[in-house]
Amino acid sequence: MRNSDQLILNELRKKNKHVFEAIFYEYHQPLLRFAEHIVFNRDVCEDIVQSVFISLWENTDSIHIHKSLQSWLFQAVRYKGLTYLRDLNIHDKHKLIYLEYEISEMIESESSDTSELEKKISSAIENLPPEMQKIFRLKYLEGLKVKEIATEFQISENTVKTQLKRAKRNLRAQLSKVSFIYFYF
Repeated sequence: MRNSDQLILNELRKKNKHVFEAIFYEYHQPLLRFAEHIVFNRDVCEDIVQSVFISLWENTDSIHIHKSLQSWLFQAVRYKGLTYLRDLNIHDKHKLIYLEYEISEMIESESSDTSELEKKISSAIENLPPEMQKIFRLKYLEGLKVKEIATEFQISENTVKTQLKRAKRNLRAQLSKVSFIYFYF
C-alpha cells in the first residue's frame, strides 16, 4: 500500500470528516459509472456506492487495504453490484414461482376464465420482439439459465438479463388488467 493511502486510512480511523469528504468527492462519480456497468440501474448504483462509503466510514478499523484505497473502493462496488444481481435473480425466481402458483390455482378454480387468461398471456408473449420472445421463452418456459441462453445466442449474460427485464416490463404493461400479474410479475 502506498504511503499516501496509509495516511488517508489513518485519518479515516481518527474519523477525520474532511478527509472522508475529499475521498467521497474524488471517487463518487467514477464509482457510480463503474457500478452502472454492472447493474444498469442508476438508483441501485447510488445505493451501492453509498453503502461502500458508509462501510468505509464505519469499518475503518477492520479494513485491510492491500494495494490502494482506489482499488479497494472499486472492488467493494464490484462485489456489492454482483451480490445485488445474484439476489435479484433469486428474488425474480420467487416471483416466478408465485406467479406459476397463482396461475395453477386459477386453472383449478375457474377453467373457463383461465383459458382466457392463457390466451392473454400467450398473446402478450407473442407481441414481444422476436429475440426478446425467444430469450423469455428459454428462461421462463424451458427453464434455461442466463448463462446457457447467453452461450446459445452468443451474447453477454448482462444482455440476457436486460432483455428479460425489458420483457417482464413489457408483459406487465400488457397484462396490467390482470391484477396479480401486475403486482407480482
